[in-house]
Amino acid sequence: MRQLLIPVLAGALGWFPLSGNILQAAEPGAAAPQVEIKKHSTGKEATVRHGEKEWFILIDVDQDRTMIIRTESNKGKETKNTPEIIERPMSSAEVDRIINDFISGIKSTIKP
Repeated sequence: MRQLLIPVLAGALGWFPLSGNILQAAEPGAAAPQVEIKKHSTGKEATVRHGEKEWFILIDVDQDRTMIIRTESNKGKETKNTPEIIERPMSSAEVDRIINDFISGIKSTIKP
């Protein structure tokens, strides 16, 4: 019984070494972009990385206005910087929608 229990328990806990083919299938594809979203006390930011390209958006909301900054970098060099000021505070739902639309737009332009 003890000999049977150890392999079953080890398999349940993931202790068995896996072959390279299984590990490769479990890893995300190299062509998939990496997305990082951070929440701040006054807004949100998101970074999308794909290869040597990086896209970034920062939305900062205060009581009077909303500031949105979008940047694009290639090989660490900034290629595009687009600031925008909206003369009203945005709601959390609006900020979330803009972040999600930004990420979706970047992902749709990336060729696999």
